[in-house]
Amino acid sequence: MYLVRHGETHSNRLQRYAGCSEEPLTQSGREQIRALAERLRSHQIGEIWTSEIARARESADILAHILGVPTGVEHRLNEMRMGPWEGFSETEVAERFPEAYALWCRAPDQLRMDGRETLAAVAWRMASALEDAAARASSVLFATHVAPIRCGLLTALGLPLRYYRRLTVENAACFVLDEEGAHRLENGHSVITELTGDGFERPSSSVSKL
Repeated sequence: MYLVRHGETHSNRLQRYAGCSEEPLTQSGREQIRALAERLRSHQIGEIWTSEIARARESADILAHILGVPTGVEHRLNEMRMGPWEGFSETEVAERFPEAYALWCRAPDQLRMDGRETLAAVAWRMASALEDAAARASSVLFATHVAPIRCGLLTALGLPLRYYRRLTVENAACFVLDEEGAHRLENGHSVITELTGDGFERPSSSVSKL
């Protein structure tokens, strides 16, 4: 399976929490996704599942056009609902919600706020989507967002959600997930090593057993 973050948007450029807001990719974002599609030409991708949100759907459409594969909309791939944080930068969130933001930095899996989805909820829906994708006859690419990618990888690899903020997920980043683990497409770097350091023994589980 392939987990791809959408290309750049205006909110990304301003470093604001976009949440489930609807906005298109920037021209740079479209170019990022086209470049990724070219790298994926040699991979055997059978279909693309995309979040319902516009920036992911636009990314999926670009990938599908270049790779010549069908797409389907999947609500389980939607970005985490950010509630009162949506539209604000990280600095603004820290100023307006100091206690909640401090907890988000220290123990993101413990944060609970009205109107804001929890990491556990995102992880639950991503685990379900990954399990369904693993049962398909061909490889599935997810066009999705930061929170679903982080939560999906952590869940699939048997790692705790408290590691959530350790993984950097750039625009148009692509992670390859299989029975051996997960790695970045662009450089082959192990996600487990990135999250935990060398010497981590992978749990005896696979994506198909989520």
